[in-house]
Amino acid sequence: MPTIKDILCSVSLAAIANRTDMKETWISERRMIQLPGLTIDRHISAPNELEFPGCNHHLLCLLLSDCNQQKITRIGEQKSEKPQAKEDFWICPAKMSGLWAWDSTDESLMFVIDPLFLSRTAEEVGGLNENKVELLSKVSAHDPQIKAIACLFQAEFDTGGIGGYLYAESLAEVLIVHLLRQYCAFSPKIQPNVGGMPNNRLQAVLDYIDSYLDRPLHLVELAEISGMSQYYFCRLFKQSMGVAPYQYVLGQRMEKAKELLQQKKYAIAEIALLVGCADQSRFTRHFKKYVGVTPRMFLKKN
Repeated sequence: MPTIKDILCSVSLAAIANRTDMKETWISERRMIQLPGLTIDRHISAPNELEFPGCNHHLLCLLLSDCNQQKITRIGEQKSEKPQAKEDFWICPAKMSGLWAWDSTDESLMFVIDPLFLSRTAEEVGGLNENKVELLSKVSAHDPQIKAIACLFQAEFDTGGIGGYLYAESLAEVLIVHLLRQYCAFSPKIQPNVGGMPNNRLQAVLDYIDSYLDRPLHLVELAEISGMSQYYFCRLFKQSMGVAPYQYVLGQRMEKAKELLQQKKYAIAEIALLVGCADQSRFTRHFKKYVGVTPRMFLKKN
């Protein structure tokens, strides 16, 4: 199974084109994180003019760089002829036409969202029928929470996906729920907190995590074991354990790493694999952040 670091390597320009139906000779550099129902695409675009009749996915694009020279942005009936500011974003719902023209070289972060992912989440969090899931178009919008989520995804690009799949999937859930709340024609009625997860379900999840610390864990499989949707699994798990699922998994991996280091039977690179880290450098960064010292320093102290 490939790691996020594998997926973050350079990919062919055709990959995202297949998702968005957009020609991309204007893209000079790109990296992507691909998750179920969501692709996060960080790219640099040269000056160009782009018009397309719509695509099969929702698009949300946030500007990362300064000095934008936008000439026009038109999505459906909305239009702007002003330059975009850093961290401004636009939303183009699936099937909606758009026109963009710009004279600057810009860096952007685009979220390519499968409408099925959006509608399924709407049904899970608030019982909203998929026929009522209507994402609204936006031009030159600004939202502190979308900015914060974008910053966290950028950190995943910059660190080679150090947070792992579980962390990236958790961020994706936060983004989708925020879009449902703030940028849909009908906002789902999210149920209030109902306390922690039932003990028997929680224990089943904890046992499963303990058994598979040596491989990538995914939100969908943990939620399935708990017998609830991903959204409510994350909420109830945190209420029960005090930390998010990805934080708990990381903590358990680092505790297991400490035990293995104390046994002095394995090389550090072997221990990294035994606790689900794809390489030693990533394991060392996690370990130092969690324990306060590097694995080598921990060995010397013990």
